[in-house]
Amino acid sequence: MRSRLIRIFIVVTVIVALVAGFYWNEARKEIVFLCGNFEKGVSEQSVTRQLDTGNFLRYHAKKTPYGKRIVVDSAYNLSMYKCIIDVDEDGKVKEARLES
Repeated sequence: MRSRLIRIFIVVTVIVALVAGFYWNEARKEIVFLCGNFEKGVSEQSVTRQLDTGNFLRYHAKKTPYGKRIVVDSAYNLSMYKCIIDVDEDGKVKEARLES
């Protein structure tokens, strides 16, 4: 009886690990892919429109002395991957970089 419970526990643990790994990787890919779309000169409206299509990410914008900074991350991978997007006063992307 005890060995059967151990086997069930191991199987459940493996399934949970596989599902968690899948979501972790999908969130990472989404951040990396979208961050690559934000080249210099892209409008802030285009950035937010693309970010709104994300299934696994979250983002927030902060005003800065030179414009705005948008930080994109995901709770699914514990915010280990971030896309930092700097937008100038004219509403155009100045720089987008990936941090991990």
